[in-house]
Amino acid sequence: MEKKQLYMIGNSHIDPVWFWEWEEGMQEVKATFQSALDRMREFEDYRFTTTSTAFFQWIEKLLPDLLEEIRQRVYEGRWEITGGWFIEPDCLLPCGEAFARHGLYGQRYLKDRFGEICRIGSNVDSFGHSGNLPQILKKSGMDSYVFMRPRLNTPVFRWESPDGSSVNAICLPAEYTTWFREPTLKNIGDTLERTKGYDRMVCCYGVGNHGGGPTIENIETIREQMEDFDGADLHFSSFGEYLKDIRDWELPVRKGPFERINEGCYSNDSEFKRLNRLAEGRLIAADTYLAMAAAQTGEWSEETTKIEELWNTLHFNEFHDTMGGTTIKPAREEAVMQLSAVCAKAAFIRETAKQRIVNSLDTRGEGYPLFLFNSHGKDFSDCVEVELEWFCQSPLKVSDPFGKEVPYQRIHTAAKVRHTVLGGRRRIVFYASVPSCGYAVYRLSKEAPSLGFNQKMEIDNPDPYTLENQFLRAEFDKETGMLCVLMDRTTGYDALIGPASVRLYVDERDAWGGLQGRRYEDRNVSFRLESIDKVESGKIRETIRVRLTYEGTRLEQLYTLGAGDRELRVENRLCFTQPCALLKAAYPTGEDCIATRAETAYGIVERVHEADDGEYSMQRFLDVADKRGRGLAVANDGKYAFNLTEGRTQITVARSAIYAQGSSPDWENEIESYEYMDIGTQTYHLLLRPHGERLPASELYRIAEKANGSYEYLMDSAHMPLTKNSRNSVVSSFVGTDRDNVVVQVVKKAEDDDGFIIRLLELEGEDTDYHLFLMGNAYPLAIGHYEIQTIKTDREGRSIKAVNLLEWEEERERNGER
Repeated sequence: MEKKQLYMIGNSHIDPVWFWEWEEGMQEVKATFQSALDRMREFEDYRFTTTSTAFFQWIEKLLPDLLEEIRQRVYEGRWEITGGWFIEPDCLLPCGEAFARHGLYGQRYLKDRFGEICRIGSNVDSFGHSGNLPQILKKSGMDSYVFMRPRLNTPVFRWESPDGSSVNAICLPAEYTTWFREPTLKNIGDTLERTKGYDRMVCCYGVGNHGGGPTIENIETIREQMEDFDGADLHFSSFGEYLKDIRDWELPVRKGPFERINEGCYSNDSEFKRLNRLAEGRLIAADTYLAMAAAQTGEWSEETTKIEELWNTLHFNEFHDTMGGTTIKPAREEAVMQLSAVCAKAAFIRETAKQRIVNSLDTRGEGYPLFLFNSHGKDFSDCVEVELEWFCQSPLKVSDPFGKEVPYQRIHTAAKVRHTVLGGRRRIVFYASVPSCGYAVYRLSKEAPSLGFNQKMEIDNPDPYTLENQFLRAEFDKETGMLCVLMDRTTGYDALIGPASVRLYVDERDAWGGLQGRRYEDRNVSFRLESIDKVESGKIRETIRVRLTYEGTRLEQLYTLGAGDRELRVENRLCFTQPCALLKAAYPTGEDCIATRAETAYGIVERVHEADDGEYSMQRFLDVADKRGRGLAVANDGKYAFNLTEGRTQITVARSAIYAQGSSPDWENEIESYEYMDIGTQTYHLLLRPHGERLPASELYRIAEKANGSYEYLMDSAHMPLTKNSRNSVVSSFVGTDRDNVVVQVVKKAEDDDGFIIRLLELEGEDTDYHLFLMGNAYPLAIGHYEIQTIKTDREGRSIKAVNLLEWEEERERNGER
């Protein structure tokens, strides 16, 4: 019988930040790559595998000659590049477009510098993996994937995403890091023990995390085993060689995400996660507005050249330890500054693009133009809030794009000063409609309104315990201030079987959320009601304010219901003071509501939960329902964790773990001082959508967009067209579709020319024929179930073709051509 073949993979997983800051990570990349090249000179059969185009970009900037030597080793086949992405990110929490840009920028960099794209995705240390990654990988030019967490009983399999795309996957049977001789031998032994049914398997070696790579001792240990080891034949190899050698295997198929790894990372560090969500949204909006401006004016702005750098800064900070909240505080503080810079720069690009649009139009006419913008791929029709510079003693009338007066309601301004003699601020709310990826021009005039409501902001209906319209009824408990009724009036279904609550847990787990025998339990305490008041009242919308306290922790909740809303908006202003604690918003949805749908990267993951089975990840929305589809959908603007327990649906809103606290024995002492995440103030928003029947996915995405910002506005001056190219219209849509289940996700400039890239997503799992409306033209197209579809057009939007996420046609990509 032939011996088992062990493919020894020399590697160094490098955390660019973790228990160190990025500057130290940069140094370790330099030292590790130099060491790998030194070992190649010393051992002619040694081979090295690495990931992350960010590292190659650092080397290119610091030591271009070193990059040239690496390039030669790549050509020789001794240096294997896996990953194809900018960094090894968290693979559950980033949005779908973030993963798409990882591949777009990473693969194009590799093609430009090394002549080939990467075919093997690799995230060995990430804390779980989205079930839609096979489609994203496949459409980014990769047909295989390597990971380690969680460790599965099936180390090699075919991983399939909901659309049917699949990749060969390797789940490492042993560690990726071996420091010395004994750990190297242990990794060999563990690999053999855990893969007894396989005649060949991969086995990693080399110093990692803080860098280092294979050492002389590692290599000599393996060479000794090549001669003396009885259990297997060992040889220096690569993941690519192993995958090539098993290409004829009939592999088992696995579907769905790999998750529940370090559950505490889903909720660590609320500020960082909120900033990350904001940065993703602003970058997507910036790209879309740049495209809208180019369509409007016929020219692309130079700001398009800045987008890749901003995305890559975001990518760097979606690294799994950074995104998971397990780095030291100085590294985390730097990440917050970098993400803040991305948000600010993306907002500047977005606003200059909007200015290019309005400057191309003739805005003269009665009153002043108020532009409402919609960067999303579906038409918007809902309440909007706008704050205006408006003389305090002047009347205000609002008209829609067609001259019809619009009723509005005055509300409190952000500036807490009113009734000044000079100048003034005015904040109003009204219903408006804006087409997909487009704008609508409303008009503001200094006339007495005939349809204006509540100009003095008086409380017409002082009842602080009920909010109600034709679609929804919300009631609040008079003793506790808690929401106790949330009824879908169209069906009569109440999503709550009792009062909601705020649950405070003792959470002494480490930063990753591992139990390690430390306490994690519900304290079963009650927050005290300080006050409950109706603070907004009118025919457009009403707001109830609830103030709660417990041991210095304060929570102010503003519940708002518009006249046409089907969901209740909750603005939460939290001052959290509890160390080693977990805070959850809990809604008693009942024991029958155990089926959930949660947003994941460009898709939805569906689960059926057992009783109290721990925390799961989500992105912008969660829907929990019974077998009949009745339940509660919750959208958020920066929360990522939920659980079901004792008939309650719970959204984790704060977790005050110690920064970079590990699980070593006796780590705690009285000499050191400890700092806790999430201590302090934060604001977050939830949208609560009760439903007496199953909601379409498009409705879940609608409330998700509403929670994260569905529109923007700009009050312009009256002017003639200020640019040479203009297309005058009071309502304009750049791109959209005619099917609710096919939605434009982003529009951007093509990487290779001045054309447009349009990314669409099918939401309901249906192969669909649809029409793409683009710059006044209609194109009949088809999209597969749950497909991420990318369309490329010329600058005039006249010719269209399907491309992959790298913006290449499939046949050309297979041939390695650009």
